[in-house]
Amino acid sequence: MKLHPIALTLAASLLTALTLRADDAAIAAKLAKIPPAAAEALKKAACTAKIEKVNIEKDGKVTVYEVELSEAGQPAREVSVTADGKINAEEETMPLDKLPEAVRKAIEAGAKGAKIERVNRIKRASGAVTYEASYVSKGKKTDVEYLEDGKVKPEEK
Repeated sequence: MKLHPIALTLAASLLTALTLRADDAAIAAKLAKIPPAAAEALKKAACTAKIEKVNIEKDGKVTVYEVELSEAGQPAREVSVTADGKINAEEETMPLDKLPEAVRKAIEAGAKGAKIERVNRIKRASGAVTYEASYVSKGKKTDVEYLEDGKVKPEEK
């Protein structure tokens, strides 16, 4: 039995829609498991972006709730909040050529032959800005955070 090309297209569209709904349901379920103030703050921070992933992490001694966001034509970004819904940090993926010169040079020098997978600009609630470079060498990933002057963030040394 041969299926008509339109029937195949409709079937593929339905499968994609069901998968998207399942993903949305999984995100909603994860958001429902975190403190309500944090969940509301993350939804508000997402605005029109799609929430791709929800994580619970530690930032020092503080538990933070983080979402990975995507939006067509925009760089990938992440937002983390504390349990009371206050912004902890906002991260945005940036191309090397858009970084401050001192940071770019430090990241390139820090690569030491590794591939620079991505660089995130991190703006913390305190107003401090750092840059996190993800390096990959021989299948191993390493993240290093740099200050705006190009020095490695002290806790990273």
